[in-house]
Amino acid sequence: MSHPAVFLDRDGVLVEEVFYPESGETEAPLRPEDVRLLPGAAAAASALAQSEYKLVLLSNQAAYAKGKTSLRNLWLVHERFVALLAREGVTIDAVFYCYSHPDGVMPYFSGPSLDRKPGPYNVIVAAAHLDLDLARSWLVGDRETDIACAQAAGVRPILVENARNPARRPAGVIGAADFAAAAAIILESRRAEAALGSTDFRVTPARLDRAP
Repeated sequence: MSHPAVFLDRDGVLVEEVFYPESGETEAPLRPEDVRLLPGAAAAASALAQSEYKLVLLSNQAAYAKGKTSLRNLWLVHERFVALLAREGVTIDAVFYCYSHPDGVMPYFSGPSLDRKPGPYNVIVAAAHLDLDLARSWLVGDRETDIACAQAAGVRPILVENARNPARRPAGVIGAADFAAAAAIILESRRAEAALGSTDFRVTPARLDRAP
């Protein structure tokens, strides 16, 4: 039987974004020592995993393509992220990073790419690898590209607030204050589905919207 999944953006959802004075930008961590989990993120991920959701990370990581850091540093950031989750007993079932950028400056990592959000390519690949039921799956992100990716792939989107990099929430999309609130929405929907004996139940933004 296929599994439901929660597709997760990383920075601004699970991990704190960092302000770098040298660039004047708030962005994904560029060094492993800068990685901090957002409050409640590990507990929320654990609750979803315990409810038999597969956890799949989908993240655009274009810092190398833009010449801001090395690929090695980006991998060390990832390892630090995984280690912090492991301390809390959380394991991500699959990880998909896109390291390219349309306006990048590094050879082979610049220009259009199939796997970059908002494209749904990695959602489809994950579904094939993990035997996922996309109709029962969700995507939690903090950017409009996350929402567009979810909609293109046929999964239910939730937009979490990011005060440092606010995004416009499209009409009809559920909002949440943070990942913990988004996880609560997903789990409430699962309980409602079980109570109705149907996997076709859809939670509407009017019922479960956590954003002001």
